[in-house]
Amino acid sequence: MPKQPSSPTRDSATANHPVLCPLNPVISTPAMLDLENQLTQWLWTGATGAVIAGASRSGKTTSFDEICSRLRARNGRSIPVLRMTMPLRDQKTVLSVYRQLCWAAGLNISGRHTADELAVRYLHLISDVMAEHGLEQALLVVDECQRLSPLQFNVFAELYDRLRSIQKTLMTVFVGNDPETWRLIDGMDSDQYAHIHGRFFLHRRAFSGIQSAKEVSYCLAQYDALRYPEKSGRTYVEAFVPQAVAAGFRLASASNLFWRVFRGYQQRFKIGSWGMQSFSITTNTLLSDFLPRYGVDELGEAMIDEAIRLSGLVPSLVTRPTIDKSR
Repeated sequence: MPKQPSSPTRDSATANHPVLCPLNPVISTPAMLDLENQLTQWLWTGATGAVIAGASRSGKTTSFDEICSRLRARNGRSIPVLRMTMPLRDQKTVLSVYRQLCWAAGLNISGRHTADELAVRYLHLISDVMAEHGLEQALLVVDECQRLSPLQFNVFAELYDRLRSIQKTLMTVFVGNDPETWRLIDGMDSDQYAHIHGRFFLHRRAFSGIQSAKEVSYCLAQYDALRYPEKSGRTYVEAFVPQAVAAGFRLASASNLFWRVFRGYQQRFKIGSWGMQSFSITTNTLLSDFLPRYGVDELGEAMIDEAIRLSGLVPSLVTRPTIDKSR
């Protein structure tokens, strides 16, 4: 097997294929579907907040990218969703959170604005977005929440309280990495931060990557079914190995093989689940580089193992160059 993929010549049908784009294709997963159902249930039952945490690169952010536009209220109207990603900052202040909320929403602000001024502007924006959707309800998603300090959670409590006073509901979902997120919220004093625990921490969910051969099959089957262009094109697999597909090959038929190779990594390195970033890179590398070059008859453990290695699943396996410190 090659140590690095060397792409074969692309024809016009595959040159811009989603499989060749680093951020595509976005494959639906059981965890993504479960998240959509859970968010809908929380929104429909009036939950004020929740915490969702999972391993880095497990697919949390991508899942929210996909499902936020699909969320609906009980009356069928689209739920307005606001999102922000918490950056890593030396100064963990309330003001910095309000600034990030406003920046993420596209509001023009300056360094002269106070926390109170930014709060008012953001509240007006939320109210305007709700009015546009014909609802008195909205969802705020806070990504990388493990970077917050306990004090900064008060921002989201204030937003909830001030909107509630005018008969509007804001549900805030905090999304972060495991285990940092759980350590943060479990370390917040239950008396001092009772108002935070009650609003936001009652609902907790773990987010996982792929956890079984059945889930691998579910994901691979989409490569066998999705088409590019969407309506008139060939399936993703057919675009790269058309003769094999014509002869009956389906990528999902290799799901047990995929899982068996991953399980070796899982047991050796104590990995909880197969993160979607690694799975997608593994599958895209196989489909776009290895299978067209070596043929589907060569699809075996060695080929999948090399694709997993290239995906960066275990960074410690990457050989680092030796530095000569004598110079």
